[in-house]
Amino acid sequence: MLELFSALLGFAAPFLPECVKYFQRKQDNAHELDMLRLQIEKGSQEHLWRADEIRLEGEMKADEAETKVIYNQPSSFGVQMLDAAKGQNLSPWILYPAFMLYVLVDAMSAAVRPGITYAAFGFYMAVKWAELSIARANASCLSAALLNVWGQEDRAIVILVLSYWFGHRASKAAFGGSAMTSKAGA
Repeated sequence: MLELFSALLGFAAPFLPECVKYFQRKQDNAHELDMLRLQIEKGSQEHLWRADEIRLEGEMKADEAETKVIYNQPSSFGVQMLDAAKGQNLSPWILYPAFMLYVLVDAMSAAVRPGITYAAFGFYMAVKWAELSIARANASCLSAALLNVWGQEDRAIVILVLSYWFGHRASKAAFGGSAMTSKAGA
């Protein structure tokens, strides 16, 4: 039996390197096909990545333009009217009352948000004063009355307001220029 096995092995031995080469080539070809598939996928992914990059650049430019429009101070309508009337040779007696009217309208328009803010703060302070007056009548000293009036909600409000204003300064300094000048790059 050993002779038969050695004869078969002796007969097959010259074919063994060719079989190994065949399987090696088959494995190399499969590897090459996998590499080509990966390159094709990479190419299609690069195309998608580039498309996403282009889309994001467009969105960023649109956001930047929107931010500029939002934060630009509108020019006064009275100033626009004077600029338009400059070449018309109109009498100052006609322009002055209209200009003053638009100055008044612009001032009232600019005072809306601060006015609402001051009114809300005034109402808050009036309520706190009333609470303090009641607490003062029931407490032995002013310190105890203040501690009874000042609660967790009040601390939350103060922290909210302070963090908003200081966060706004930090964001201007980090993303939009100096916190002192609000000019980009300053």
